[in-house]
Amino acid sequence: MNMENHATENVSIWKNRTYLILFSSYAISTMGKYFDSLAVILLISYGWAAEPWMIALIPVAYALPHALFSQFAGVYIDRSKKVRLMLLADIMTALLTIVLLFTSNLWVMLGIILARSSFTVVHFPAQQALVKQVVHPDLILKAVTLNGTVNQLSKIIGPFLGASIAAAFSPKVSFVVYIAALVISVCILLFIRHVDTDESAAALAVGQSGNSSFWKTWGDGWRTMFRSKVLIASFSFVLVAFLVIQLVDAQFAVLFRQLYPDNPSVLGWFMSAVGFGSVVIILYLSRLKKIKNYGWYLGSSGILIGGGFLAVGMFPPEVNILWTLAAALLIGIGVGIFSTVFSYILQMESPDGKVGQMSGMYNSLTGIVLLLAPIVGGFLVQWFGVLIIFQMIGMATLAIGFLGVVMQKVLWGSDEEVCEGKGEQEVV
Repeated sequence: MNMENHATENVSIWKNRTYLILFSSYAISTMGKYFDSLAVILLISYGWAAEPWMIALIPVAYALPHALFSQFAGVYIDRSKKVRLMLLADIMTALLTIVLLFTSNLWVMLGIILARSSFTVVHFPAQQALVKQVVHPDLILKAVTLNGTVNQLSKIIGPFLGASIAAAFSPKVSFVVYIAALVISVCILLFIRHVDTDESAAALAVGQSGNSSFWKTWGDGWRTMFRSKVLIASFSFVLVAFLVIQLVDAQFAVLFRQLYPDNPSVLGWFMSAVGFGSVVIILYLSRLKKIKNYGWYLGSSGILIGGGFLAVGMFPPEVNILWTLAAALLIGIGVGIFSTVFSYILQMESPDGKVGQMSGMYNSLTGIVLLLAPIVGGFLVQWFGVLIIFQMIGMATLAIGFLGVVMQKVLWGSDEEVCEGKGEQEVV
């Protein structure tokens, strides 16, 4: 481990200068990302009045490069200069977003989104690996919840301001905000270039994979996941839940176009309420020192998300917006638990030197889901209607959540079994 960066021990994460710089870069670029994503949705759904199946292509364009390349990028990231890769990703994303400003065709926009996603493949695994590298193990949960908090705050502020900007000017103004955020992020990352040359971090990477071929290291990562009861249970549960949720996640614009045909701003308010619910629960989780009983947390998140989906699917047109925001809060709490707990699992259950690879594998698997689920969901909505599909997906997600809670010990094992599993990994 990087003992210089870990010298903060468990006193306070706010004294870890390297992490704070990394966190600042992440916070600013994440805020800009939600301005960008709302602009894309509003342009395609409201501005160009695209069909549901065409709207479903948006997450596919974002996901295809992740599905194809993330698992391989994770291996490369663990062996490479992570900050340099993040800098390159931010620079190329900014340049392509400038091109997006001058686009007025759906297919061209999807092509640019596809190209941008090809560069952002490295970002999540590299950021996860850097957190593990520069943060003391006792402060990992604090780092994960801080990242989660800023991510969810961005969901509140970004869509709210983005919707207001779209109403006052044009959704494309949000692209300018995203470009500025990426430029600032690049400038901040320049202050932690020394992490790429840290000798102890390099020694760790060499110790884990330096004497192995790329493909052997790639195969070892998959074998590690399948041999760990906690990792395979967590990956399986999260991916099944993610698959079901993504059948309708891209269809919220269609849902709100039906519920509030004359008020597109409600979509932004709904997204902000989801973010607010996530922030509330993440702030609670940040008070914990560690998380146990993963199945209880992941299962509860499924119950909350499923309940929220079921509720919005049963609302009549022009329902009082307070009910809609209440459902959004429920979904947000579930999303906050879901994302925080799984990020914590990646940090704590991945072997040393393999956090980037495990994160890349997760990105790849979720990317594959995003290639199929949104398209299937788009056709289901077109055939059966958006309200019925939201009701069905809500009930399915509820069932998955209850399964996680009831099968906690069977799928994840007791705390004692988890500790023994970690010990075996360390011996290997």
